[in-house]
Amino acid sequence: MSCEGGAPGGAPLSPFTGRRALTVVVADDSPLYRRSLTRAVRAQPALHLIAAVESGEAAVAAVEALSPDVLMVDLRMPGLDGIGVLERLAGRELVKVLVTASLDEDVERDATAAGASACLPKALPCDDICAAALTLAQR
Repeated sequence: MSCEGGAPGGAPLSPFTGRRALTVVVADDSPLYRRSLTRAVRAQPALHLIAAVESGEAAVAAVEALSPDVLMVDLRMPGLDGIGVLERLAGRELVKVLVTASLDEDVERDATAAGASACLPKALPCDDICAAALTLAQR
């Protein structure tokens, strides 16, 4: 697990709101996509990356250890997939964004049933995924 910036309580203040930035865990087995999404999170002043992990098991461990405000998790990963991650984290108070290259009605239904706040296609720019997470967190 790659941890960034320490404990969630140490998240910087957003220069726009003056409030603590939302802490984020990113989970994706593709190094390229994980890097792209983490870059977008880091570029957003209202978000603070605290971990970037490559598996579902590591995602669950990171959420349990760090209590982030937002989890961005890939659907298809070896071992525990994104739906399994959402099911294991049922009842936890955080924004859960499932990202997938293969978005369809069945995936959306399963993701929603497992507790996803949103299910978004990887075809969206990573900045838009970050913006969606911010919007969901403000509800």
